[in-house]
Amino acid sequence: MEEIKDGMQAHSSTGPPRIASRTSRKQLANAIAEDLILALLAGVFVWHAFLPGWKSLNTDFPDYYLAARLYREGSSLAQIYDWTWVQRQKDHAAIPRPIVTFTLLTPFSLLPVLPFSSLPALSAKRAWLVLNVLLLALVGYLLCRMSTLGARRVAIIVLLAVEPLSVNFICGQEYVLLLLLFTIAAWLYFKNRPLASGLTLAVGGALKIYPALFLIFFLRKKQWRAAVGLVLGSIGLWLLSAGLFGVETIRTYLVEVLPWPLRAEGQDPYDIAWNSFSAVLHRIFIAEPELNPHPFVHLPALYAILQPFCQATIFVPLLWLLGSSRLSDKREQLHWGTFVAMLLILSTNPAPYDFVALILTTALAVDYLMDAGRTREAAVVVWLYALVCFPLSRLVRGSPEGWRTLLAVPRLWAMTGLWICLLLVSRPPIPQSLWTWLKSREAAVLAGVWLALVVTATTLNLIQMRGEFENYATRLFVAPECYLDTDPALAAEKVLFTAMANDGYHTVELSGSRLSWFSFATDSFHPTMPQNSSLGWIELASRHSRIVRFALGTAPPSLETMSIEVDDAEKPAVSMDGKWLAFIRESRGRGSLWVKDLQPAVPDAAKRQAERPLSGQELDVMEAAFDGADDIIFAAARGGGQPALFQMRPDRTDILDESASAPRRYPAVSPDGRWLAFSQRDRGSWQLWVRDLRTRVERRLTDSQCNSTVPAWYADSKHLVYATDCGRGYGLGALCKIQAVP
Repeated sequence: MEEIKDGMQAHSSTGPPRIASRTSRKQLANAIAEDLILALLAGVFVWHAFLPGWKSLNTDFPDYYLAARLYREGSSLAQIYDWTWVQRQKDHAAIPRPIVTFTLLTPFSLLPVLPFSSLPALSAKRAWLVLNVLLLALVGYLLCRMSTLGARRVAIIVLLAVEPLSVNFICGQEYVLLLLLFTIAAWLYFKNRPLASGLTLAVGGALKIYPALFLIFFLRKKQWRAAVGLVLGSIGLWLLSAGLFGVETIRTYLVEVLPWPLRAEGQDPYDIAWNSFSAVLHRIFIAEPELNPHPFVHLPALYAILQPFCQATIFVPLLWLLGSSRLSDKREQLHWGTFVAMLLILSTNPAPYDFVALILTTALAVDYLMDAGRTREAAVVVWLYALVCFPLSRLVRGSPEGWRTLLAVPRLWAMTGLWICLLLVSRPPIPQSLWTWLKSREAAVLAGVWLALVVTATTLNLIQMRGEFENYATRLFVAPECYLDTDPALAAEKVLFTAMANDGYHTVELSGSRLSWFSFATDSFHPTMPQNSSLGWIELASRHSRIVRFALGTAPPSLETMSIEVDDAEKPAVSMDGKWLAFIRESRGRGSLWVKDLQPAVPDAAKRQAERPLSGQELDVMEAAFDGADDIIFAAARGGGQPALFQMRPDRTDILDESASAPRRYPAVSPDGRWLAFSQRDRGSWQLWVRDLRTRVERRLTDSQCNSTVPAWYADSKHLVYATDCGRGYGLGALCKIQAVP
């Protein structure tokens, strides 16, 4: 018995150390594996994100940098959402990028880059990248404070966002800053400082809009102080933006620009690189002659139904899962992270850098699951998150059409899998059976919300699509290489216009069905040529703009065959008799109207004296045109207000203000001098109008919820060519023909 007892004592004394030893070895192996993974991910980040961003300017940093630089120099930003105006400023600033634009960005978003705007563009980007590394480290620190994952695992989760971080650093985007704001807001919320949390999200909403949707989260949770902070902070920041950038700039963004991304048409809505449900549905069910010529079937009405159906089906289940009150901290953190993920999957055109925000989602979800001992589910969340953040889109070759579009959006399906996983993890225990719950009042209310969202959004989609596709049959040409066509000018049957391609802005001639590109070393804009003239004029932009003259009807012009007409001048307009040249000179973003006598009775040495200003400093001139009597009709904004049409003679100084009830731009007078075409803004969109200059009777020509601008007359004085962005994306015009006069 003693021997057996001694053996049992020996076994009991040696057993636990062996188990502890095995546990220690397993922990050591896990730690080594995590260290290796972390080292690998850090190397990938440095090699594929930081260094490429450090070496070259790329896009999109120049968009923020140029706007910040213009603001620092005191320039007006009233035309910051005009594609060609921004490109001209890019040329004047000598930023070495083919295309720069500020489209869809909030004015407030230039402020984070403002401290670096005095540096050269690449140096400014490098300073911005260093700051982003510090911001990312601060995110990691806050996540360590908010969770029990430890520094190593938090760092792994951060660096697993391979493509989002890579694209963010290469492009110099602001989404690491946005991630930090999301994280600070979460930290403040969990520290029972809801007002400060709401104010922090208001800053994020001023930068990128969608963080403001956290108002839904706060209202659902009945967190009134957080909701008040978000609402008051947002109002205050937009009022501040109006004071900083001008009321007209803010109005243009909120009324003209913002509705486009909200209805999934912000930028090329057919581009499956967005990996969104809206892009897939656009690609399958809506045709567009250049951007999507071969959909599976052209059924816009089906898109109008399915798009809100998908959005509501994503949104309403989470609305139920959130509950109507604040829960324990861990579960509340899970809900916060899941709501961030919902904002991403609902986005209409999410670029890879948007998914940097999933770092916060994953850290909070994994911490909740690990704390609950649900390690397998935590591993699934991490794998799905890594799949979303892996550059899967690079595996897609070509541009699939029809139903194959469904195979070309791997990030969307990975994100859908992660979303479903988060919903399952977040589901609360239901004490009664599912059937009993489906018959409950809560289920009825949520079903009513879902139905209301689908019906309302479908109705709005159908209204917005009314007449949107009618212009397809009137397109002058189909040229997929032209992303934007604008500023047409006509002589006989030739049409000259400005086209944006991958390498910049060009002047293009359309003769019959043939396109001829004029090649210069710089961007060229705004061709003009009187009817029955052998001469044409265009603007060339580099460090400054200049207007050059060239001969029509010969080989495409080159710099060697052109003559400089005016230096430091933009947007030429020539009178019908060829005597006068009107143009714009710009100072700090504000244009003044000038005129030059092209047939002066003075010696060549005195020709400079033939140039003289017409408008005063109170007018910001945007476009000009001549009528048959050589009067100048021009669009201008007075005192930073909305644009209107004015009229004056080139040899006088008195100006006639039309005092129209709505903003007007882009005047064009018919060759016979009887008709004035122009664009007038109505409910956020610019529509074509025509006026009989004899009777003063006006008639509207277009009525779609998109922009119809820059009209130009054919020789018959009955037909117009104009640019429209219907069905294409904000400002991405295509040229169409319309009969303006019976």
